Amino acid sequence: TLSNPVRKDAKKTFKYFAEQGVEIKVISGDNPLTVSRVAKEAGIENAENFVDASLLVTADDISRAVRNYTVFGRVTPSQKLALVKALKAQGNTVAMTGDGVNDVLALKEADCSIAMQSGSDAARTSASMVLLESDFSRLPFIVAEGRRSINNLQRSTGLYLTKTIYSFILTILFLFVPFTYPFQSIQVTLIGAVTIGMPSFFLALEPNSERVKKNFLTNVFKMALPSGLLSVAGIIASVLIAHFALNADTSQIQTIATFTAIIIGFIVIFDIAGKINKWKVILMAFITLVAAFFIVLFPGLFDIVPLDTFHHIGNY
Repeated sequence: TLSNPVRKDAKKTFKYFAEQGVEIKVISGDNPLTVSRVAKEAGIENAENFVDASLLVTADDISRAVRNYTVFGRVTPSQKLALVKALKAQGNTVAMTGDGVNDVLALKEADCSIAMQSGSDAARTSASMVLLESDFSRLPFIVAEGRRSINNLQRSTGLYLTKTIYSFILTILFLFVPFTYPFQSIQVTLIGAVTIGMPSFFLALEPNSERVKKNFLTNVFKMALPSGLLSVAGIIASVLIAHFALNADTSQIQTIATFTAIIIGFIVIFDIAGKINKWKVILMAFITLVAAFFIVLFPGLFDIVPLDTFHHIGNY
């Protein structure tokens, strides 16, 4: 019996993509029954749902087929292109793998195209990436690395944009109110180091396999805008309380505002970092110790003044 050999790691690879919500479509120029049998042996879900593409004449036929079938046989190069277009038209993000000249049109149309090193020069040239070992089982690792990079970059960007938002709002606000800006420059450095710099560095290294959500900037603003407004509200509240309730002087107000910004910054990190795990607990403990270290041992460097005595206490 003649048969197509299936790689031993094929089932594991396709199972991974099924678990990740990726719908697999098999597009081939071979007999649809043959392709269906091989796809089933490889562990592809719904591989028994196959169609002969030579029967798909109109664009509507192709559109209906991509919704109802998993395996496509007797597919021409132009039909491969049409199938990819139909999938995209239905709101899908499409990744296409191929190794032959007949795959080039579809590879160029796909959102992400993947070629094998053992494939044709045309396929490798038109693809977004090339698997140098021609090993499809490398794709789960590639997906995981891409998710880690994009998701962690998104979180780090959210932290940096949070500071940009509240710094911008406070700068504009304190141009028009009779108060001194609530931070010294060196205090801003301390706040940035313990609430943005160090956390973003460590968060960028954390494994992150969550699915990437569309609209990078929208996702970042959804994280940063509420956090920035929370920081503004907290800092303004601390300034008003320190000034009117505690009758604190300018240095004390700036110290209180610095502590407030650091505490809110920790809350923001906790929120942006996502689900709590051992990695995040260690991170929070580390940056807390670093902040305490500099505040306690080097208060003069960061213009941190004692808060044990306020001016109004002497009036009683």
